[in-house]
Amino acid sequence: ETYEQKRAEHLEELQRIENEMRQNFVNKVREKDLELKRNEKEQTARYEGLRKENKEEKNRLDEERKRIDEELANIKKKREEIERANAEHANGKDAKHKKK
Repeated sequence: ETYEQKRAEHLEELQRIENEMRQNFVNKVREKDLELKRNEKEQTARYEGLRKENKEEKNRLDEERKRIDEELANIKKKREEIERANAEHANGKDAKHKKK
């Protein structure tokens, strides 16, 4: 009888230890899962922030390029007007010199 009693106590102790280990494992898995979800949220927020910054920077650069293109077009137009005026002025001088 003592042997059976000790065996039963030993099996109960083993079952208790197994249950504790199982519970510890489940707790660690839950903690890790929560940590991973937290990290995923942080990474998603960081990604979205960077994406927004990138979009804003792209828009700013597009506006800057548009402004520069407009300035360049105005400069080319003024240059053509000046060249045309110089050519007309030079043609006018040539015509006066030929008359004399």
